[in-house]
Amino acid sequence: MNDIDLKKLASQVKRNCNISDAKYWGNYSICGLLLRLRELYRVEKNIKPWEKIHQQDIGEWITERERLWKQLEEEDYIDICVNGNVYKPFEVENINSELEKARLVYGAGFGIYMKPSFFIADLLSREKINGFEVYIAGNEYARDLSDYPATFQDNYIVARVDTTKLLLWQRFEELRCNRTKNPLVFAFSKYGISPEDELSMETDKQLSAAARSEVDTYIRHELGEALEGERMGDEWKILLSILPHSKAEVFTRSVKDILSDTTENGMLRYIIDNKKEGSLGFYIVFLSGFRKILFPEIIKAFGTFSDTGNWSLIDNARKRGYERATGYADRLLSLYRKHKSDDNRVQKHIEEEIMNGLF
Repeated sequence: MNDIDLKKLASQVKRNCNISDAKYWGNYSICGLLLRLRELYRVEKNIKPWEKIHQQDIGEWITERERLWKQLEEEDYIDICVNGNVYKPFEVENINSELEKARLVYGAGFGIYMKPSFFIADLLSREKINGFEVYIAGNEYARDLSDYPATFQDNYIVARVDTTKLLLWQRFEELRCNRTKNPLVFAFSKYGISPEDELSMETDKQLSAAARSEVDTYIRHELGEALEGERMGDEWKILLSILPHSKAEVFTRSVKDILSDTTENGMLRYIIDNKKEGSLGFYIVFLSGFRKILFPEIIKAFGTFSDTGNWSLIDNARKRGYERATGYADRLLSLYRKHKSDDNRVQKHIEEEIMNGLF
């Protein structure tokens, strides 16, 4: 095993996390930012999900974090040094080739509004699925505000058990406050969790098991993302790159998400084939924004499925969702080809000719 200084390595990754947060925190809504800060505070202070956060302590931490962001907002991302070798922060493959022997895994990629996201964690497992290297990450030593349960960069997919569990904890707290929300009750019930359960270590164990199962499902979203990306080609990547910090970017990403979920090699096909009822429930729970508008069939199908258990309803909805998303993707690319000489016109036409028709 290589002698990797984990503390030093984590501090490098964390600096890039802080720089990313400093540059992009303003893209979150106030509620979204506060929720992410709360979870980041819990992670950095090693406070268990069932333990209480003291308001004065987190208030002081947020003030200090805002001061740090002010110092870092104009800084460039630093290189990552491993065993004396220096890599650019997005050289995921090269960095992980060094870290794997130490049972560590590094993740770097771009999220919504092209926000860079970084983390480093324990490596739980590695396998190849459909030609892609898939890493499963456990305990995280450094992360940013982003809370993606899985990421895709180059030929690598990294799924994050810790982050997935935190997302489930948030929904569990919601479950205890809203005990009649059907998809939420349905999803948790498939993992033996009910609204009456307490915030406790025992519940944490149950949610850990649920998170590990859900990670396998999120991997299929990233596989769908990768395969649909190959099908759509470089034009789609260019289109996204010219729509930063806009509603058009969020919409375009949402179209790609639905394609990724509904394609034959995507998340919903995996859920159906493996009859993962809990994953189906959580899919409905987390479906929001443009994705929910773009995929109404799945909501209706789930309403009937929860009473009948008829998986063909879900598969039919999946197919219709893929057809609709493909239609929107074709329209987006057509607008890009027509107006690509002027980035602003591309964004304007997407918002006026496509998005206005959704409401």
